[in-house]
Formats: sequence, C-alpha cells, structure tokens
Amino acid sequence: MKVLLRTLVLGCIAGFLFPSLAKAQVIVTGQIADSNKLVLPFATVTNLTTGKHSLSDQGGFYRIEASRNDKIAFSFVGYLSDTVKVTLATGTQTINVKLVVASRFLKGVEISSQYTPYQMDSVERRRQYGYLLDQPNKPLAGGSTPQGAGIVFSPITRFSKGERQKRQFKKNYEDMEREKYIDSRFTPVLVNQVTGLKGDSLQLFMRDNYPDYNTLRALGHNDLLYWITDRYKAWGKK
Repeated sequence: MKVLLRTLVLGCIAGFLFPSLAKAQVIVTGQIADSNKLVLPFATVTNLTTGKHSLSDQGGFYRIEASRNDKIAFSFVGYLSDTVKVTLATGTQTINVKLVVASRFLKGVEISSQYTPYQMDSVERRRQYGYLLDQPNKPLAGGSTPQGAGIVFSPITRFSKGERQKRQFKKNYEDMEREKYIDSRFTPVLVNQVTGLKGDSLQLFMRDNYPDYNTLRALGHNDLLYWITDRYKAWGKK
C-alpha cells in the first residue's frame, strides 16, 4: 500500500514539475501555396487550440508547435482560410497546404462597396497581422540608464532573434502597404488612358516614373492625371 501511495505521489509531482510530459509536443511543418503552386510568404499559421501564431517565410515554409488533435488554421489575404487537425502524438508532422483564392478576388467579379479594393485589402491585412503589429517593441536597451529613469533592460532581450524578426516584419509590412497604395492608383490602365502607351513602352514609362508614396498621397485624382501628363511630356523628350 505504501509503495502504491508513493508511486502515485511521485507521479503527481512529475506531472506538476514536467507538464510537457503529460502532453507531448508535435512540430508541424510544411509549405503554404495556392492552387497554381505560387508560394505564399507571411501567411498566418494559428494553433486554434493554444492561440499561438506563426508566419510562413519567403519560401512559404512554416513551423509551429502543437499537440495531437490541435487544430491549425492557415490564412492569407485574398484566400479562403483552411483548417487541419494534428494527428501525430510526437515527432514531426508535415502538412503542405494549398489555399484557394476568395471569390471576390477572382477576375471578372465586381464588388459593390463603399470601399476601394485597396482599402478592403488593407483592412483585411491589418486584421490578419494585428496580433503581431499590436505587440509593442521592446524598449531600447543599454548598459545603464539615468538615475530614476526606470528599469534597465537587457540588450540580449532587445536584440533577440524574435525581436529582430518582429521589427523587420513591421518594417516590411509598412513598406508593403505603401507599395500596395501606389499600385492601386498608379495603374497600367490609368496610365494607358492618359498617355496611350502600350506594351513595353507602357512598362518602361511606369518604371521610370514610379511615384513615391508621399507624392501620391498629396495628389487627388485629377491632379494625378495632370502629374502623369507632365511626366509623359518630359519623358517623351528624352
């Protein structure tokens, strides 16, 4: 009886001290792409059971921890989300995912909305990546702080791999939003209507006269037409 009681006590202590042993971890990996085999970088991978998030890399590859029967969700702006269940109890499980384009992003589908396609996409991107964008950056660390300034943070924390990746993603996200805005207004269709350029000439003109974000933000639609016209006249004289 004493032996049995001792075994039970030791089992409880082990479960308390080493909870990971009670629920083994599985590393779920794979690649995220669409039906055309186009890889999807920065797709969001969420363990719906634990609430943990991960992002796919530039090659569409992802990695996230899970346990058996956990549900993993995959999402990317412009695509329908997909959910899978982890079936292994330990080790590594490879799950390659193919996402399907949402109907409103298919060619020929008209959208009746008070928002422009860019605005709708921007809102969706902000919703998808909000969990990461809303995380505050770690305070700049140093060896010391002025007296009374508060806590001294470790430079190791400030420049940890995770912190560097988070800051880089935020910068990439801001750059992407600016580029998306420019491309939503400075379009081949609009430039063709104003200049009459087509094919390689159109692409060359747009490359040579790609506007910066601040300039485009300051221009209304009519002003943008005049801007393109002036640029075209100057470009034609070269």
